[in-house]
This record gives sequence, structure tokens and C-alpha cells, in this order.
Amino acid sequence: MNIKFSILLFLILASALPNISMAQSNRKITDFNQNWLFEQDDWIGLTTASQFSWKDSAWIPVQTPHCFNAKDTFDETPGYYRGYAWYRKYFRLAESEKGRIIKIHFGAIGNVSEIWVNEKYCGKSYLGFVPVEIDITDKINFDTDNLIAVRVQNLHDEEVPPGRWRMDYNVFGGIYREVTIITLPKTHLVKEELMVTTPEVSSGESVIKVSAGVLNENAGTVPVEIRCTLKDGAKTVASFSQQANIPENLTIHCNQLSAKIKDVKLWSPDEPNLYTLETALFQDGKQTDQLAVKVGFRKAEFDAEKGFILNGKPLKLRGLNRHQDYPGLGSAVPVRLQIQDAVIMKDLGANFVRCSHYPQHESFLDACDSLGLLVYEEAVSWQHIGGDEFMNHMNDMMAAMIRRDRNHPSIILWGMMNEGRSAKMFEMEGKTAQLLDPTRPVSYAENHIDVGIKEGTIFMPGVSGLNYMLEEYDQLHKDFPQLKLLNTECTNGDKSLIGDLPSQMKAAAMIKSDLDFLESREWMAGSCIWCFHDYASEYKPVRPIQTSGVVDIYRRYKEAAWMLKARWNSEPFIRIAGNWYFTGEEGSTREVTVWNNCDEVHLYLNGKEINGTGPVWKVACQPGELKAVGRKGNEAVEYVLRTPGKATGLQFVSKEKNLKNDGFDAIPLVVQLVDSKGNAVPQNGKQVTFSIDGPGRLAGIGGQTVVKTADGQAAMVVQSTGGSGKITVTAKCEGLKETNYIINTEN
Repeated sequence: MNIKFSILLFLILASALPNISMAQSNRKITDFNQNWLFEQDDWIGLTTASQFSWKDSAWIPVQTPHCFNAKDTFDETPGYYRGYAWYRKYFRLAESEKGRIIKIHFGAIGNVSEIWVNEKYCGKSYLGFVPVEIDITDKINFDTDNLIAVRVQNLHDEEVPPGRWRMDYNVFGGIYREVTIITLPKTHLVKEELMVTTPEVSSGESVIKVSAGVLNENAGTVPVEIRCTLKDGAKTVASFSQQANIPENLTIHCNQLSAKIKDVKLWSPDEPNLYTLETALFQDGKQTDQLAVKVGFRKAEFDAEKGFILNGKPLKLRGLNRHQDYPGLGSAVPVRLQIQDAVIMKDLGANFVRCSHYPQHESFLDACDSLGLLVYEEAVSWQHIGGDEFMNHMNDMMAAMIRRDRNHPSIILWGMMNEGRSAKMFEMEGKTAQLLDPTRPVSYAENHIDVGIKEGTIFMPGVSGLNYMLEEYDQLHKDFPQLKLLNTECTNGDKSLIGDLPSQMKAAAMIKSDLDFLESREWMAGSCIWCFHDYASEYKPVRPIQTSGVVDIYRRYKEAAWMLKARWNSEPFIRIAGNWYFTGEEGSTREVTVWNNCDEVHLYLNGKEINGTGPVWKVACQPGELKAVGRKGNEAVEYVLRTPGKATGLQFVSKEKNLKNDGFDAIPLVVQLVDSKGNAVPQNGKQVTFSIDGPGRLAGIGGQTVVKTADGQAAMVVQSTGGSGKITVTAKCEGLKETNYIINTEN
């Protein structure tokens, strides 16, 4: 990752991390993640743990986000826990909150949840990838402790999406996204009903339209005024308002809010210009509530002949599919790492990401807005369609996903399904999407073109997504030239391993071949490689880790990533694939690949130029220095490999030095075998033992702290446990000098 994007990661992270007790006018949002109790057990049918009388003294103290599959995934033991678990939390509210609306908001609970507050049942959710929000106003005590109990299960159920038994990705369990408690005035803005559109977009003059939902839970009709302020940084560029009378116990949509803005800075992947829209609610001239969203002015279109068009210009979508898991953390991934994924994709030169195969963390989408990554977001699915109950759950998830995310300028497509088809379900989801967001088309990812044609489903969405089957695309376009086509998955080189250069080079070659095909078709909107990172899977052909990522589970770049960085970036870039380390190969010849985007490249071994023009040279195996020098325009770049000596020590290669002391923030640490001169030694199979001192914990696969090196590296996740002070991580390897890494904790 280059320094520009490291700085960008820091800036986005600083603005994205949640504040505790953040007040927005009379809307107060408070962190509710601390002091939970957890018990994992297969208590089918038992609900008495929701009662005050239940003994929880032996339960495990945890904080949310929490995933109960953090330690039993990514490991070599087949299977992972799919069953029931409980969370309980005691809490009090200040007397000042009396008379207000009180809600608890869960970012997501995987996969099915039931909630009780003070022994009163609050309902059940089957939507494990979108928020669960409950109104607890009439269940709260102000003179004693309150108890919230959450029963969670991730059991297989054909009627609960994703519904398939042997999944390519894991169905993690737990309260795995952030929890907040929200208090509101009785008449307030409804966040999910706020919709911002830009029906006219040009750099000369654009139009913004706002629909704001206002809910009145007071007795009688309440007159209000909604005032919208559009800001470019601190500068106000537009103000507009609407007055309305809100009847008792009704939500009224105020949609006469609009303005024309001159000299707009458009949003695009190259220039992701964002404005801030502040929508405030006034009663009797006093502000009582406010919401703020980011706004990007852009016009996104799909065309059957020109592919994808952004702001009037064709743009080839260069994409990666992304899951959301991390070793040692499961699906409970901190904001820092959510954002880092987007930063890495941008560093590789991608301009597009598919959220496969479920709605993902809001902070990841915020990062896509800020960095300029276009997004295809879809409801949870994989190759399975159940009965009416399943379809209704899918439709509910589609609705919840759109309500949560429709104001993100980065999103250009809503996905209805991955690798499955149902005309009945697609008609239902399509109508829901059109009702809630008529500005974006829907799609689904088809993996059997002939079946999609036969059943007619391939013609139903606004954009036809296609997984693999590249050899059929030309005929499909010829037979049905009216279809707007997008490749939603390609390549899937599922045996690409750190420490195994041939497997990485094979995967990189496969990706290059697919991109050469897809990027040469003007009518193809773009491509989306499977996939961004390696991820946990119990799917038999690949378990326990699907290794088709261009980066590994810790987001270390594989050769495919370096190939993409050379292919997709305009800034001069050069890198030699692999290493210049060998034993017993002296005198033989090795093929050396140089990833680059230069106008000319020269390769030198110990100062002598090797004949050839690349990108592949045949080079005699001789110890010393292998250097590639490239020139692009007036700029020169170079990359050097040196033959290392025997490993004598360890060296941390990570850059992150700070952790939030919130008990949840985490970073991956990577340690490298080095020789006496500090050269990397790419030796596989050496055992590295990690230990830690201070307010942090090691989150290794299966809870292990001993890691075997791959390409001379061993990785481990370090997570905050709360509290202040320095964290010291020590790495040891038998016969080598140990090394320490210091991490600072901060508020």
C-alpha cells in the first residue's frame, strides 16, 4: 500500500470511528457495546434466559461486536458451531430520557435473532445482514436496572437466507456489528425514510431532491418545518425547506424539498467529490432533530452497446468481489479493517466492488463513497431458493438494504440473487427496489446462461449479471443485443497460496486472460474478479480457506494483486514477481516476470543487463542483485531483489502503530524472517511464536499463537482489550533473534 493511501486510510478512519454519546441536536446516539454477558449452548426451545431470575454469574463477559465463530473458522478442524447462543446486558437510563422515544439499534445479528427487554418480547428477525432496531420506550424502567436478552442462532434453515446447506462462505453467528442506544424526541426524522436523489446532473447546474420522513408520536397534530442545508466543506451552497402538519402516530413524507446548484463538483472514481446534506427538523422555531448524509452528484447509466457510462463518459468497471471476514475475528470486523479493504482495492486500481453475497458494513460503503469505488450491493444468497417464506425474507432484506444504503453515491446496482433464479422472487424484489429507489437498476448473477434464457429471468433485471462462462458472452450479445451485460464473477483461481509462487503465477495468468477478453468488449460494462481476499469456507473443495483472493486472509498482496496494480494504475509501477532466493539451482535458468506499466523495462543481474523486452525474461540462477528499471514518460522507477543469506532474526514489516482502546479495534501484524543484513528470507514452514503484554490480545486462527511461515512471513491479529498503555508483541523462532513490536493505545 503506498503512502498516499495510508494517509487516506488514516483520514477516513479518524472521521468514521463512532463517538460515544454523540448528540445530534435532540437525537442522542450512545455506544451500547460494553458489558454484555454471553453463553453458547444449543438450548432449542428454551426462552427462560430472557428472565431476570436466570442465573448468569458463570456467563462470559464480552463486548459487541462479537462473533461466536471467531475461533472455530479458518482452522483445519472440519465444521464450525451452528446453533444457539445468548447475550444479556443490564443497563440504566437517565431520568432525563423520560418522555422520549428510546430505541436499541443493532448493526446486524447473525443469523436469526429474538430480543426481550425486561422480560417483554420485542420480536424476531431473520435478516442477519441488515440492522435490527427495536423501540423499547414502553418497556423501560427508570428507577432500577433494565435487562436486554438476545437469543441468536445460525442454524441451517432452507427458508432462512442464504438457505443452502454447504455454503461457499460461512454463516457466522453473533451480534457482530455495533450496537447503539438512540433517544429521540417524540416527533422526529426517520433515518430510513430520508432519501436524497440528484435527478439532473451536470457540472454547470444540478438538481438535488430530498424526501424526508417525519414521525409524530405525540398526541395530536404537530406543525413542523424541515430545513435542508447542502454544504461543500464549511461552505453552504444551498438551503431549502418545507412546512408540514404531522398527524398523530403517522409518518409523513415531505418530498417538496429541492434546489438547483450551479458549478457542481461531480463525483467519480477519479474525483470522489462529496457534499454534506444536513436535514433539520424544527418545531416552534427550535431545532429538535437532525440527520446528515454525504451526497455525490453523478449520473450512472448502463447501455447495451457502450457498457457503463458515468457522467456522460464510458467507464469500464474494474472490480473485485468482497466478503467481510477476518481470521481470529470471524465476521466481527472493526471499522479500521473495513475501511482498509476499500483502501487496498483503490491502491490496486479497482473502481468497482461487488458486496458478495450480502449487505456489508456501513463504514465500508462510506469508504467507497470517499475513495471513489462504485458498488454492486446484493441480498444474501448463494445457489438456493426456498419456498414463499424464503422469498418473503429475501424481499424484506432487499427493502432493508435499500432503505439503509440508498443515499450512498457509490452504489450503482442492487443485486437480487447470486447464482440462482426465480421469476416469482425477482418480480417481487424488482417491485420493491423500484418503489424504494427508482434511480438504480437491479441485477442478479447468472451462472447458467442457457437456463436463464429458458426461464426468462435473464431478461428481467435492468442489468444482466454473468458469472464465468466467458466463452458464451459473444453469442449472448449477438442473440440478444438489447441486454445490458456485466460480468459479476470471473476467474476464481482457487489454489493461489502465499509461499507457493507457481500457484500465484497461475492465478495471475488466469485473471489476465479473463480481463483481456472482458475489457476488449465495448458492450461489456465491466468485470468483477473472484475475489478480493481469501476467506473462511466449509465448502468441501476448498475448506477451510478459499484461496482465490488476490490478497490473502490478512490482506497481504499476492502476485495477482501486483499484476492488477500494474494493469489498472496510470502512475509508473514496476515489481519483480517472487524472490531471488534459491538453493541447489545455481547454473539453471529461471523465468522472471516483471509486473509493470512502463513504456520500457530493463532487467539487470549483478549489474549486467539481461537480453529481452519482457514481461518475462529467462535469467540464470546466480546469487546477488536482480534489478528491474522502467521508464514511463519522464519518470523512472526501479525494483530490486537480493539473494538473502541464512535467516538470523525476525523483523516486523507492519506499519500500524496505534489501536483504539475501545476493546474492539484490531490490526494484523506481519513478521518476516531476515538475514544478518536485513534481507527477507522467503522460507516456508518455520514456526513463529507470538506473545503479548499490555491491554491487547492475540487473535490467531483457532486461538493459536504459533504460526508457520509462508514466504518467510507469519501473521497474527492483535485486538484491543480496552484500557490505556503500550502493547508489546513479541515474535520468537527457534535459533533466531526475537523481535518486539510496540503499539500505542489511544482514545
